[in-house]
Amino acid sequence: MDYYSTLGVGRNASQAEIKKAYKKQSMQHHPDRTGGDDTKFKEINEAYQTLNDPQKKQMYDQFGTTDPNQAGPQGFHFRSGDFSGMGGFDDIFENFFGMRQQRRPVNRNIDIALDISLEDALNGKQIAVEVQLGNGKTKVLDLNIPPGADAGQKIRFGGMGDSSVAGIPPGDLFVHIRIRNHPRFTRNRDNIMCELKVDVLDLILGTTKGITTLGGKTLQLIIPPGTQIDTVLSCKGEGIPNVRTKMRGDLHIKIKGIVPKNLTEEQKTKIKNARN
Repeated sequence: MDYYSTLGVGRNASQAEIKKAYKKQSMQHHPDRTGGDDTKFKEINEAYQTLNDPQKKQMYDQFGTTDPNQAGPQGFHFRSGDFSGMGGFDDIFENFFGMRQQRRPVNRNIDIALDISLEDALNGKQIAVEVQLGNGKTKVLDLNIPPGADAGQKIRFGGMGDSSVAGIPPGDLFVHIRIRNHPRFTRNRDNIMCELKVDVLDLILGTTKGITTLGGKTLQLIIPPGTQIDTVLSCKGEGIPNVRTKMRGDLHIKIKGIVPKNLTEEQKTKIKNARN
């Protein structure tokens, strides 16, 4: 029985519309009225008792029933097991016996997008997020974003999804990571890139420059004499940790030249000597 059709309302009907439809239908089909229908009247009451209860309505909308034991596998959202490349247990069961095992229903999964900074990707971060449940309520979750999280990555948090339907396990939460742009650094997998402006005289003669990493560490970068513009120098292990291996990438620094506008006689002499 379709409870919405029984009351003559759409699936998006408000509580007020459901109540109004119930009153109209119950008056029309009440057994004490001429032409009343006792069976129809009972169906109307059953439909109203479900759709007027937010929790029962949520479960009916999600599963097509308010009794988890009465629904088949097509009416529910299920988890499937992992049998190390052999396929799920129900797949094995189906292959051997030509039938699919009915699995236990769970609440729906929740998918959200989460923006984090490049520093968060470097160090990891515990972040509180608010998610909306199927019954319209919200809950706040504390998520542990691991070091190395990358844009486009989907992180699964088991059992942290929808829990609005009582009596069955909660679903999972899937977090889609997005990385905000950084003013100084860009990321390429586990490596970090930045640019460093250096006076061309220092490129000619060689120098040492201080550079601050994404993690806030100050390094002394040695720029050899004769370094060309757009040369890329690397600092090993100063990149992003790999989320699986935990091995850190590198920091790559592209050298950009600055041409001095006012040279002293001493500087001009050094340049002339360097050319000879």
